[in-house]
Amino acid sequence: MAVTLRDIAKRAGVSLATVSRVLNDDPQLAVSDETRKKILTIAEELSYTKRRRRDTAARHKIVIVQWYPELQELTDLYYLNIRINVEKEAQAAGLVTETVFANNLAQVPKDAAGIIAIGKYSPAQLKQLSAVSRELVVIDGDVLAQGYDCVVPDFEGGITQATQALLAKYRRVGMIAGQESTTDGRPVADPRASAFQAAMGAQFVPAWLKVGDYSEKSGYAQMQALLALPVAKRPQAVLIANDVMAAGALRALHEAGVAVPAEMAIISFNDTSMARYLYPPLTAIRVPTEQMAAMGVALLQQRLTVANLAPQRVVVGTLLTQRQSAKL
Repeated sequence: MAVTLRDIAKRAGVSLATVSRVLNDDPQLAVSDETRKKILTIAEELSYTKRRRRDTAARHKIVIVQWYPELQELTDLYYLNIRINVEKEAQAAGLVTETVFANNLAQVPKDAAGIIAIGKYSPAQLKQLSAVSRELVVIDGDVLAQGYDCVVPDFEGGITQATQALLAKYRRVGMIAGQESTTDGRPVADPRASAFQAAMGAQFVPAWLKVGDYSEKSGYAQMQALLALPVAKRPQAVLIANDVMAAGALRALHEAGVAVPAEMAIISFNDTSMARYLYPPLTAIRVPTEQMAAMGVALLQQRLTVANLAPQRVVVGTLLTQRQSAKL
């Protein structure tokens, strides 16, 4: 059985991305000489060898596919950050990159050595991408069951941690979840909604779970719907599925004269840079987009160097960042 980067990472006690960057002699990697030596020694002990590459530029070119159209990407810092960090990690590894947006999948170059697809894709879209290159990794979409490598945040763990923290202080906790569709119209459910319901258990109230479309406008509308409930029957704290909807929810609260967090606490998901600059600054569940990007590139490099690997799913943990919109 061929030795993989994951085998080396497990034995060395470091991340897959670190192993990949050390073995590719990445000059920008900040790692101790001791760790570098340990990784190289283990690779030698395990007789790790890279699969021979063809000496063509196309063999080293990967395509980054962003599921949002280009203009829409500018309104969502989460996906923008993932794409920028994938480009940075790939270029640091010596790969040539080209970016294509999912509304133009027909433009994916046919000579791509591999593809990193960011976001949500239907089975038909995945089939279209894999027809170009079977070396396909999806970031932020769980496609393991369909036979592809993927990197996903720990939605369940992050939501459970935040819900339990809120329940320790508040009796009535609600959520504004999200609903979206792939660019070819296939609905994508929000895994945070089911995780929230499970974490709430017997304290879950269906009327306190609202669903928006991840836009500022929908966050505003769904918070207005919660505020329409009698004060004694509305949530005292609300989890919101992304920072953009949280911005809209805060606007609705400010207009209604509801003090945050004194009268309603807010926790958002993603913790992009905007979370720090809203008023009040958002307590948020941070998804480490840099780490997700690094893991995605490492998985693709593994695909390009080792043949016949089983598909893998990497789950990246989240961090709860305390600010001023919820006092935990």
